[in-house]
Amino acid sequence: MMRASKAAISLRVLAVAGLFQFANPALAQSATAPAASSGEGDIVVTAQKREQSIQSVGLAISAMGQQSLAEMGRQDMSALAAKVPSLQVLAYSPTLTVFNIRGVSQNDFADSQEAPIAFYNDEVYISALGAIAGQTYDLERVEMLRGPQGTLFGRNATGGLVQIVSAKPTRELDGFVTLTGGSYGQFATEGAISGPLSDRLRARLSFTSDHHGGYIDNTAGKDIGNSKFYAGRIQLAGDVGDGGEFTLKLQGLRNNDERSGGLYSHRTAIPNADGLGEYVARTDDPYGTCTGCDLFGYVQPGDDIFKVGFNGPNYFNRSYWSATLRYVQDLGGVTLTSISDYQHLKKRYAEDADMSPAPIFQYYTAQNLDQYSQELRLSGSNDQVNWVVGGYAIKIKSRNEYNTDLSSIGLGEIYGGTLDTVSFAGFGQIEYALTDQVSLIGGIRYSADRKTYDFTHAENGVTDFTFNRASVGKLARQHFKDYSGKVGVNFKPSEDALLYLSVNRGIKGGGFGTPAFHPGDLSTIPFKEEVLTDYEGGVKLTLGGTSHLNLSAFYYDYKDYQAFELVGISLAIRNKDATIKGLEFEFNTRPVPGLFLQTFATLLDSKVKGVVLPSGRVADTRMPQAPKLSIGALGRYEFDLGTGKLALQTDWKYDSALYFSTFNAPVDRQPGRVVGNVRASYAFNDRWEVALFANNVTDKAYRLYNLDLSGPFGFTQQSYARPRWIGGSLTYRLGS
Repeated sequence: MMRASKAAISLRVLAVAGLFQFANPALAQSATAPAASSGEGDIVVTAQKREQSIQSVGLAISAMGQQSLAEMGRQDMSALAAKVPSLQVLAYSPTLTVFNIRGVSQNDFADSQEAPIAFYNDEVYISALGAIAGQTYDLERVEMLRGPQGTLFGRNATGGLVQIVSAKPTRELDGFVTLTGGSYGQFATEGAISGPLSDRLRARLSFTSDHHGGYIDNTAGKDIGNSKFYAGRIQLAGDVGDGGEFTLKLQGLRNNDERSGGLYSHRTAIPNADGLGEYVARTDDPYGTCTGCDLFGYVQPGDDIFKVGFNGPNYFNRSYWSATLRYVQDLGGVTLTSISDYQHLKKRYAEDADMSPAPIFQYYTAQNLDQYSQELRLSGSNDQVNWVVGGYAIKIKSRNEYNTDLSSIGLGEIYGGTLDTVSFAGFGQIEYALTDQVSLIGGIRYSADRKTYDFTHAENGVTDFTFNRASVGKLARQHFKDYSGKVGVNFKPSEDALLYLSVNRGIKGGGFGTPAFHPGDLSTIPFKEEVLTDYEGGVKLTLGGTSHLNLSAFYYDYKDYQAFELVGISLAIRNKDATIKGLEFEFNTRPVPGLFLQTFATLLDSKVKGVVLPSGRVADTRMPQAPKLSIGALGRYEFDLGTGKLALQTDWKYDSALYFSTFNAPVDRQPGRVVGNVRASYAFNDRWEVALFANNVTDKAYRLYNLDLSGPFGFTQQSYARPRWIGGSLTYRLGS
């Protein structure tokens, strides 16, 4: 798919690296060894709000440490899915990042929606799906928790969560800088410097940037899919009195006038008897417009999915910043933790929704979001008991505007408004050791949400309905009060084995849809909360001190799953019951020095019950983005060569066929695929590392997203993963 002129590695990285070599020598008086390789061993995680070995936690969890993340290279969030089981990531544009764990995900693309797979940054919940991309730099680790996590993490962790943990300020001088050059003129940076300011105060400054040209060749305008991104984070940590510590974190990121809105490829489709899209052959003319053409007489020429003809608009602008204050105080056997946070997101997005040179269908969105949250908790432990209790409050104000511009055919829909969310929760969990081998776990969280919607819709400049407390009364203010919780038992027959059984209940509050057209019945705009009950068991084994084998089995009973449905031009969220059954397998080993091997697999059997298809037929379907089989593998070999170490690494993942929508339309079926990456690196002088990489090395074309618009327009919007990306990086580390 790549054109040779754009596949060359940017030479600018070499010039900048040469300048960096003459950096201030005061920062380079002593060396520090590179971080551990991919075989990082038994990673410490905080899945239960305390530090534990990952093999000691009685739940399904995967984690990637600092060096494993570095070896992933400059890829988007979807690269995480290649490294851990049961994860799919929709990250086809920075405007939205949607995680899918074990078939549970958010499918509505409206900016105001929250997802059932929560995203956390240093224990802080990020509600906005548009704020996630770009936060994964200078990290200590990434944790992925599978299954409901509502007891301790709370909000909207119905199916699990992804948490990133920032590298923290250090008491000694530390830091690094990585310069990356790659395909399409890419030049990217990542780095940090950390150290003491005084005996009791320390700081860390982190930064990243990514600039490259568009990888989608646009014959009707500028190429699409470029990046103009940069971000920074500063942390100040200090000791307070006797046993107190604070961390103040300020961070911001910006996408500056990118042409990354609507990274689509056009394909003609026609509804079948069930009203679901089927592809149209290039020799067919179902609409009487031309062979292979959609309803408006357009067909994307050629077979190259990355060669389009878009007249625009295709832009994306985003600014996001947050401030977090974390305070921990040892009260003598009890620890007090306070986490205060504020976030602001401003986003502007536009796409050429008809994906042609004609001005037929243009789509615009704008979002301004403010979020405030506060968590207070107390925790303690002794030889027999670990406990935590706390309270949580959050307020989200999301102001959203949308413009579905079909003025060329006489329709213009401008709509939007404000969604106010206020939520309070109290929670507690206790783990009690009955014996040295058996412990019981119990936890509960009670949450109370209040959501208020003020929404206005206008067609062709005339307001045709409003949805607010003045017009529809209580319908525009919804209250959701329910509990999540956990009961479980852990059994440790030896130091190297853990068996666990648990029942977990997760909830996600209801809300309001975002109708692009008059829905007819305004009472269909609100939707109910969803409840997921997880019955799960697993085993974690450490074999010979060099290998880990983890197995888990689960059954999800899903009540009122919030299913996103598109019927014609009407968007809605409708509650459906569902079930998901699954098995998971993880194994990693270090059989000889320098060699690390990892493999994982997931089997899923999912069912959404009673789905009403556009034709009116009722069917049971599969959950979106839930392949029946996923298998992944990674191998890394590191050995001495000359004065340094050479490391060779490759990872591969197979996903069987999956669907992108609850309807399981033929055009929403993504066939099975195998995707792999390769990397070679050479570390020398305890400070320098040079690496070469190829991501999606076989240049596999596969979709991350599809929207079936065959009914109203005769086409589908298809978004593909990036083509093969070749590059190199140079890293310099400093420290004491």
